[in-house]
Amino acid sequence: MSDFILKFWPQEDVQADKTEIIKQNFSQKSIVGEETEFWGKPAFKGGSKLNEYFEPKWDLAPQYFSTLFVKVAQSDYGVEQGVEDFEYIERKNVVSLLGAYGTVEEWSAMCAELEQITGDKYKGGWELL
Repeated sequence: MSDFILKFWPQEDVQADKTEIIKQNFSQKSIVGEETEFWGKPAFKGGSKLNEYFEPKWDLAPQYFSTLFVKVAQSDYGVEQGVEDFEYIERKNVVSLLGAYGTVEEWSAMCAELEQITGDKYKGGWELL
């Protein structure tokens, strides 16, 4: 089990449920693969193009990203470092990268992809479990 989850959430509160359009676009672009379960919840296996949205690029990236799972949730939270502790931001249309272990350092391309799909600006960050 992972000690980290990389999460993506809209910067502003959004009322509309856009999870189906995210799932459809992710599937069409091979960001996600087949549907499955992770930690007893619906998820997708990482798709063949998932690694194209993250940095750094390294030789083992395709094998690493194929072991990850992607969850698209109608309602979830983002995590930011606050002044004294972590702050949890409740949002709709949250995407989580599960099974990761902190090797991804840059994810602006994923935030840009989510903005293109939904029209909403996204933030990303690691949640330490």
